[in-house]
Amino acid sequence: MESVQSVTIEQINMNEALRYLGIRSEEPDHRTKELLLLCEKELLQVLDGKFVYKVFPLVNGQIPNCTFTLQGKAIQKHLEGCEQVILLCATVSSGVDALIRKKQIMGMAEAMMIDSMASVAVEQVCDKAEEMVLKDFPGMEHTWRFGLGYGDFPLSGQKDFLALLDAPKRVGVCVNGASMLTPTKSVTCVIGIGKNLNVESIQSCDFCNMREQCQFRKEGKNCGK
Repeated sequence: MESVQSVTIEQINMNEALRYLGIRSEEPDHRTKELLLLCEKELLQVLDGKFVYKVFPLVNGQIPNCTFTLQGKAIQKHLEGCEQVILLCATVSSGVDALIRKKQIMGMAEAMMIDSMASVAVEQVCDKAEEMVLKDFPGMEHTWRFGLGYGDFPLSGQKDFLALLDAPKRVGVCVNGASMLTPTKSVTCVIGIGKNLNVESIQSCDFCNMREQCQFRKEGKNCGK
C-alpha cells in the first residue's frame, strides 16, 4: 500500500509558531502581530505540502526483505506489539527554503518568523497526512510518529528510508552527506499499527537527543501533542 498526496495548509498554527520563537506572552504586541501575519501570508504563498508513504508488515521488529532497518532500542520499544508499520515522508517543498534564504539577506526577524512557521507547517502537514492514512486502518490502534534521529534511531538510515519510498522522485525530498533532508522543512517518520497497543498519547522526553537543552522541557512542557 502506497500513495502520494497533497495537503493544503490554509493557516499556520500561530500558538505553536510563537512557542518556537520563544515568545511567551499570550498576545504579541501590535507590531509583532502585524509582522507575523505578513510572514504567514508570504509563507502560505510558496508552501506546497505533500507526502508519500508505504505500509509494510512487521516481523520480529523489522520489515522483511528490506534494505531499511529499524535500528535502536527506542524504535524497537516504540513498535512493541505492532503488526504493521507506516513509513511516511512529508515536506512543505523547496519554495519555503528559498523564501527563508531570501529573508535572511533582507532581515533576520522575518527570517526567524518564517523559519519557525515553516517548522510548524510541516508538522501540520504530518498531522493531516497521518489522519488521511489512518482512515485505512479502522479498528486498529497506532503509535505516535517516531522520527529518524529521535533517540537512538539513527539519521544514517535516511538514505535507505527515502529510497524505499522513492521520495526524491515522488515528493522531491533528498538527503545530503550529513544525513540531513532537503528541503530542510521535511520529515521522515514511522508509525506503528496494531491492536491492544500500550503506547503513550504524547512523545516521551526519555529518548530525545535534545532533552537537556529543550526549552519546552525547562518550562515543564512537552513538544508532543
